[in-house]
Amino acid sequence: MTRPARQKESQSLRLYARLLELYPPAFLQRHRAEMLQNFADLENAASSKAALWLLIGKDLAMSLIAYFFGSRLGHYVIAVLFAWILLFVIGYFFYGPTPGRPALHVFPGFLLGMLSIYIATRLYGTPQSSAYVIGVLVASILLFTIGYLRYGGTPGHPMLQVFGGLLLGMLSMSIAIRVYGMP
Repeated sequence: MTRPARQKESQSLRLYARLLELYPPAFLQRHRAEMLQNFADLENAASSKAALWLLIGKDLAMSLIAYFFGSRLGHYVIAVLFAWILLFVIGYFFYGPTPGRPALHVFPGFLLGMLSIYIATRLYGTPQSSAYVIGVLVASILLFTIGYLRYGGTPGHPMLQVFGGLLLGMLSMSIAIRVYGMP
């Protein structure tokens, strides 16, 4: 874990070093030091922090997305998204925008759940070895339970559907990570 030689490391550099953990370990072994040095150079030359983070955010998103969707886990996520979109389109075609159809509310929760487990697992390890990932799961289940107790008397309440989707997404991604492994 080599870092650029500097008198005092900036908060931006520490945050960027943490974000680099989203990359695969093999890639980081080869490129971590030069990526940190490039960031430090960009930070010194940047006209503003906002411009720097817009550039870095775009770069991180593009490279991580390309790498992730090329993996087996990425193929799984594409298949799940395609299935959800297909179900949503079929439901919309047959029922229209009828209230009480939970797909519209469950879908964003599902995506958020998948993303949260992926990021938590990438940053903190597998659920069996990380109290943080287990904490994310427990907190989500607790929020769902509180929401259910609060809104349980209101059948079809969108908040219950979103939290239910969140839990389904977390479960789906944790199973997929176990089956396909991390990219």
